[in-house]
Amino acid sequence: MIRRKTTKELLGESIHELAQKKPVDKITVREITDNCGMAPATFYRHFHDKYELIAWIYNYQMEDIYLDFCSGAENWRDTVLDMVMILENDRGFYSNALTNTTGPNAFFYATRQRSVELLTDYVKISNNGIISEEQLFDIKFYLWGMSCSITDWFLNKHPYTVEQITDYLHNAMPTSLKAFLK
Repeated sequence: MIRRKTTKELLGESIHELAQKKPVDKITVREITDNCGMAPATFYRHFHDKYELIAWIYNYQMEDIYLDFCSGAENWRDTVLDMVMILENDRGFYSNALTNTTGPNAFFYATRQRSVELLTDYVKISNNGIISEEQLFDIKFYLWGMSCSITDWFLNKHPYTVEQITDYLHNAMPTSLKAFLK
């Protein structure tokens, strides 16, 4: 059966297409909606601004990866690899998003925050609804470090292969999370 695309998916495809030609910070909501035949009001029913849309594109893919991990279909190392591959497989768009969003609108912050929420929920569920202050700190610290490291590797073209950066990120896991992130 053919699945219809959601409004969010169509808006995501529209900004993705526009970002092939210009920096994301120069794209307007009007351009996004005109490009996919929607009204700006439709955009604002789903997103606060274009930066929320940009983060949604990555988070939408990342949430599927987290679901696979939470269901036991993947181990944590493969989950990290999949998160890196989202960026690697769409290098032009994500380079644009990482380079041309800053401050509170930065792509980097919005995607890291969603990762923190998902991993915190997973650890709580895995630990009978309990999460310690240390675990919460370690989740934030670990995911912040992962985000910074991936961004630096991705934008500055360090010589690490995808496999190497994945192993480095996996091995940097704080001790308090090792029982949960196998």
